[in-house]
Amino acid sequence: MTRTLINNRGYWSRRLCALHDFVTHIGFILSACCLALIVFSYCFEVIARYFFGAPTVWASSLVSYLLCAMIFLVVPELSRKRIHIFISIVPDMLPTNYATALQRATYLTGFLACMLATWFCLDATTSQYVRGILTINEWRIPKWVVSIFIPYGMFSAGLYFLRQTLRKSEYKEPGVPVA
Repeated sequence: MTRTLINNRGYWSRRLCALHDFVTHIGFILSACCLALIVFSYCFEVIARYFFGAPTVWASSLVSYLLCAMIFLVVPELSRKRIHIFISIVPDMLPTNYATALQRATYLTGFLACMLATWFCLDATTSQYVRGILTINEWRIPKWVVSIFIPYGMFSAGLYFLRQTLRKSEYKEPGVPVA
């Protein structure tokens, strides 16, 4: 009975991690779509303004909205693949067991920082929703629609830091994905 519960717990944690990875991959694809829309909007604005003398009122606003979404949709993928910024001067000089402990402490700190940022950003986003606050650009939309990506990105990246903290592996060079 106990063995079954332990095996089921491992099964469900693997399933949850796979779901987390899937959602992160979808976010990465959406981030790439945001980048494509940003490029299209800028090109359209340049053509409309300089060739037809008819600048748009929406392009600049759309670019700023999509930029926020693009960044915070890609942050979890960067954390998942361990290609986020990681300064490794000190761990590279330490023996493997100390470097591993330092790396785990760093990931744990990253997890805690991301969870704190998630809490603050989700509170601000909820406040924007409740108050009905709109953006201040020419093309006004509810501000929470733009800022909801921030708590998502921080929360998901924080979960990856937690997963990396709990992973049973030794210190590896930065940018080297852990299987």
